[in-house]
Amino acid sequence: MIFRIAISRLNNFLLKNSDIRIILFFSRSQLLNKCEIEFIKKIIQLEKGSIYDLDKKNMLIKNPFDFFIKKKIKNTSINNIYLNHIKIISVSKEVEQVKIVEKLVYKMIKNGVNLYKIGLILGDKYLTIPLFNSLKKILGKNLSISIDYPLKNLPIHYTFFSIFELLLKKEKLKKFYGKDILRLLSDGYIQKFFIKKNLSFIVDKWNAENSNLIPESIINKYLSKNDIYIIFQIQTHDTKKCIIGIISFIRKLKIILISNLKNNLLELKFLSKLEIYMQKFRILIRKTEKNFLGIKDIFNIYQQFINTEKIPYIQKNKKGLKIIGFMDSYFENFENTIITSVNEGIIPPDRIKKYNTFIPFDIRNKFNLSIFQENEKIYHHHFIKILKNSKNIYLIYKNQPDELNSGEKSRFIHQIEISSKLTIEKKKNFSFLFSKSKISPIVIKKTESMIQRISTHGLSPSSIYLYNYNPLLFYYKKVLGLNDLEEISMKQQVGKIIHKILKILYNPIKGYLITIDWINKMKKNYEYLTEKVILKYIKDSFIKGKNILLYSIVKNYIKNFISWEEGFVHKGHQILIKELECSSSTILDIGDYQVNLYGIIDRIDEYDGITRIIDYKIGISKTKKIHIPLNKIENIFQSTDNRNTMQLLIYMYLWFKSPLFLGLKNSSPIISIVSPEKDKNNSILTIPVIFFHQKKKFITYKCYVKFFLPCLINRISEILNPKIPIIEKKIRNF
Repeated sequence: MIFRIAISRLNNFLLKNSDIRIILFFSRSQLLNKCEIEFIKKIIQLEKGSIYDLDKKNMLIKNPFDFFIKKKIKNTSINNIYLNHIKIISVSKEVEQVKIVEKLVYKMIKNGVNLYKIGLILGDKYLTIPLFNSLKKILGKNLSISIDYPLKNLPIHYTFFSIFELLLKKEKLKKFYGKDILRLLSDGYIQKFFIKKNLSFIVDKWNAENSNLIPESIINKYLSKNDIYIIFQIQTHDTKKCIIGIISFIRKLKIILISNLKNNLLELKFLSKLEIYMQKFRILIRKTEKNFLGIKDIFNIYQQFINTEKIPYIQKNKKGLKIIGFMDSYFENFENTIITSVNEGIIPPDRIKKYNTFIPFDIRNKFNLSIFQENEKIYHHHFIKILKNSKNIYLIYKNQPDELNSGEKSRFIHQIEISSKLTIEKKKNFSFLFSKSKISPIVIKKTESMIQRISTHGLSPSSIYLYNYNPLLFYYKKVLGLNDLEEISMKQQVGKIIHKILKILYNPIKGYLITIDWINKMKKNYEYLTEKVILKYIKDSFIKGKNILLYSIVKNYIKNFISWEEGFVHKGHQILIKELECSSSTILDIGDYQVNLYGIIDRIDEYDGITRIIDYKIGISKTKKIHIPLNKIENIFQSTDNRNTMQLLIYMYLWFKSPLFLGLKNSSPIISIVSPEKDKNNSILTIPVIFFHQKKKFITYKCYVKFFLPCLINRISEILNPKIPIIEKKIRNF
């Protein structure tokens, strides 16, 4: 659009400035998009410009149009390039890319390679800061960096996101929402620069109020003398005052950060850029008098700012190792080149994210608007150029998907593999070459109100597992209630939908024996029901895009589940459905506290007169039975490896204590998991739990109380023990 406007205004500009001549310098290897070519052609047509070839000592090009004809993008094949100087390295985690680069650079230095002959090209600029800090330990000041660093990669932007979340909810509810305040007070920058003392008593006051909202009286009482109080005074109903309040907080934070300019340089650049952005918006409102805009509009503008703006991150050193972005390296040639994040969606970029448009492809092509094929060709051409001009090349890609990376190797690596006999070197559990300063885990003392909140709200198998996995996550989710910080994964979505469909399918049979007629009826209805439930879940009128995969997975599971059930009925087994999605709870006396133990049992039935407690799982099982040795019982309630077993054992206890089944206490239940079978398509497997060395499939209530209940009570006692603080557990996968 900018080029189109420039071309339309070019005639008038040159007429008014007749003495101006435009001189253009190009490299033969440089690629231009359609808009750039049209702009330059226009200058040449008006005889107002000259083109010089940088590759031939600035020689004047006499016929500029020949230059553009020759400069059409050639689809240079990787087959025509010598590839034995390339090494492809696969890693599973982002941090391992940093470790690999560190080792490669260290090895080159030991082999006598000059630093200025090493180029580090970043496919994803997200790794800029960790790589820079890592290499600084080896090279000191012998580093040169030139990166336009995206603002969305700076952690400080989450601080402002938390502020906007607080203000948006305040505008909606006319009061401050407790979870938003706790999220803000837990923010790293807020805690480091504004909170001089422990504010856990605010949490205690909130718990005492027993409400989702925190009264302004508590905020005024405890935060009015703190600089952070500026945030709580921002008026969301008045756009001008709202912007002034945000700018006041930005300036306050800048004053604090500027005292340590060296360590807070990027944060200060971020704040300065954001302040200018907000000032421009303030001027725009004053000029247009758009007072109807609200906090939501300001938040949308902030999101646009985060997603589009960048900070120049530059440090020059001619003799140092150079760190640059992939497209920034166009005029650079290195003897030794390391490229990170050579993943599909990064090199080349994801066409959906980068070229998101409402204009159809054929219309964009007809009117000479930029299309993704052109940009992909530019990336391909540039990649070929790097391969040609470097003596040694290291391509690093990540093989595991996450929210930042597809986990799929770039198509360029696929082409190299097809064209050569190169093998991929896989790196695992790499250790840093240099000692790292230890980061202390977060420790939170258990207060009386916190323990009371846990015991009152109760514990389920999933919450006990969460405590075993990471006590800090347990604190965030189960004590503070910050469940909305995470998006629901595909696996969780599938699980919820399958549970819902099975409940609807089997609910009419509750209290009856399953018959072939019922099975046939379910076979007839399950596809329609699956579609209906999914459409309601995704809130759409038809299934499209990634939801087609969701529909396929759910439909296949339900089909296999019905077939699994049909197999038992055909063999003459009698199955009586007793309960579906059965909510059950009981009270446990743990010291001075009465703890509510609860859970939702997927299904309780009778199989040839024997009670079964069944838990549905959508993940493929790696085992055909679960064995519980006598000496491993305590470990079941402590370890994260026994999640499913612990869940079933707690369900068994809830069944024993439930008034619904008081008459059945003498006949002990079987507990088992129903899950897809490994290495078998369209197959559902029943995984029974076997007790002790006697290989029993069931145990009595008396046996449960003797062997299992003490271990369960012991674990809950540790969760409630004020002498055992909440200590963050470092998770290896992260």
